[in-house]
Amino acid sequence: MAFHRWALAALVVQAAVFSVIAQDAEQAQVVAELSISNVKVVIKGADGSAISTLSGTYPKAVLANPQVPAAGSLDVSLSVKKGGEAFKAQQVMLMLQSKSLGLAAYAVGKLKSGTFSLSIGAASVEKQIGKAPGEYEVTLLVGDPSTPKGTSYALGTAELLFPTSANAPEPAAAVRTAKFQPVNNLKPEIAHIFRAPEKRPPAIVSLVFAGLALVPLAAVILYVPVATGVNFKAWSAAPLAALLFHGGLAAMLLLYLLFWLKLNLAQTLPLAGAGGLFVAGSGYALLSSLSAQRLKKD
Repeated sequence: MAFHRWALAALVVQAAVFSVIAQDAEQAQVVAELSISNVKVVIKGADGSAISTLSGTYPKAVLANPQVPAAGSLDVSLSVKKGGEAFKAQQVMLMLQSKSLGLAAYAVGKLKSGTFSLSIGAASVEKQIGKAPGEYEVTLLVGDPSTPKGTSYALGTAELLFPTSANAPEPAAAVRTAKFQPVNNLKPEIAHIFRAPEKRPPAIVSLVFAGLALVPLAAVILYVPVATGVNFKAWSAAPLAALLFHGGLAAMLLLYLLFWLKLNLAQTLPLAGAGGLFVAGSGYALLSSLSAQRLKKD
C-alpha cells in the first residue's frame, strides 16, 4: 500500500514539473518575438546627397515605386527590439527581388550605436544577379536563433536604374544565374589528354622469363628427392598425421598463391594464423609418432 502511495506522489510531482516547464516555454516564446521600429528609408543620388527621405511603421509600406539612380543607393536604417528592449539580431538583411525575373539581391545590415544600417545600389545588384533593370520588391528580413521565427517587413517597390553604357571589353551576361544563362555562354567541356602507354615487348618474352624463374622450383621437385634419397617409408608409422601435415603445407602454399592473386593482407593473416597452428599441431603429432617408432626399434 505504501508503494502505491509513493508512486502516486511521484506522478503528481512529475505532472507539476512538466506543467511549469510548459508555462516557462510559452512565456519564453512570447518574449522571444522580434519587433522592428524606427525605420528610415533614404534614396541617395550619385553624389551621396539625399533625394528623398521616408519613415515607416511596421507593417505599413513605405516605398511607392520611386526611382533609384544608377550611381545612387537605397539606404535603410532600423532598430530591432526583443521583449520591448533593444536587441542585436544575428541576421538583418535587405532583399531586393526583381518582379520580372524573380531573382533577389541582398544587403547585410551593420550595427552601430544600436541602429542597423543597410545600403544597396545598382552596382551591388549587378554583382549578385547581373544587370536587370526594372521594378524590385524591397523587404527587410530580421532573424535570430533565439527566436521561434523571423520577421519580414515589406517596404514596398522601387525602380532600379542601371548605367546605359559600360567600358568593359566584353558585355556582361544579362543575368548571372545558371537558370537564365544562354546555352552559348556555357564554358566548353574539359577533355583530359593522357599520355600514350609505352610500347611493351611481345607476350612470348614474358612467358620465357616466367618459365626460367620456375626452373629452380622444378629442380627442387624432381632432382633433390632423387639425389638425397628421399622416400615415403615413414608414412606407415603415422599415415594420418603425415597426410594432415603435408596437406596443411600444401594448403599454406595455396593460401600464398591466393594472396598473390586476389586476397589482401587483412584477409590473409587470419587464415595464415589458423593454417600455421594446424600445421604445427599435425607436425608435432607426426614427429611424436616417428620418435615413438624409433624408440621401439631401439
